[in-house]
Amino acid sequence: MAEQEMSEEAAPRRGFRWSHLLLGVLLVALVGGAFWLKSTRTPVTRSTTPGTTPAATAAESTQALLARGIREHNAGANDAAMELYHRVLQREPGHAQAHYNLGQIYNTRGEYAKAQWEYEATLKAEPQSTEARLNLGVVLYRQRQFAASAEQFRQVLQASPKHPLALFNLGVSLLELGEPDQAIQSLTASLREDPKRVDAHYYIGLAQERQRRLPEAKAALQKATELNPRYTAAYVALARVYSAQGEQRLAQEASAKAAELDPRLKKR
Repeated sequence: MAEQEMSEEAAPRRGFRWSHLLLGVLLVALVGGAFWLKSTRTPVTRSTTPGTTPAATAAESTQALLARGIREHNAGANDAAMELYHRVLQREPGHAQAHYNLGQIYNTRGEYAKAQWEYEATLKAEPQSTEARLNLGVVLYRQRQFAASAEQFRQVLQASPKHPLALFNLGVSLLELGEPDQAIQSLTASLREDPKRVDAHYYIGLAQERQRRLPEAKAALQKATELNPRYTAAYVALARVYSAQGEQRLAQEASAKAAELDPRLKKR
């Protein structure tokens, strides 16, 4: 079975408010997608004026360092961004934005334990941060800590019961925990909030396949391929379901389509 992928909040934070975010999409190499959030706010640095107190000057200088780090981060210069974020943390060890943005870099590099530490530091400073908690759940999942991952998504849902990403990610975690009924319930709820989420149909199909509810699994996986005709993993799963139902011709067609989309599958 293809490795399952989570959806995450994945951009450097620009300002002190969490609400000014614009949703976009970044595809990842594994099955499914990850959400890339870009703030609509631009970092603002202010020059020191006569009469500014030393504390205010230090605070503005820290904000200028953060702004430069974000510019480097968005330009893909992650090493330079990390150096600037660490300089911010040398001045303000509990700076939530710097910790969060470091977590984003470690997350994209696959250094999930380090990302976990940074997200936890963010939450220590800002316990109500939805995106930090979502990403903490994602990196816990990627370290195969599925119960801990699910708990983070549940905490998001306590505050925002209809949060589509939390519902989706909770469903994927529950599937790994061997709880297909609850997984289907959470994934179905995520579709009510975000009907265009193709991955939810795929994971519902996987859960139903595990329950041997093959006709329903087939319908869910077919829906996933209908919405995304290049969904390789869905064709792989469809081939299994067709084969289990004795529909060998359809199984061969689904396998051929998967191999067409990913030639590496021809070698298996």
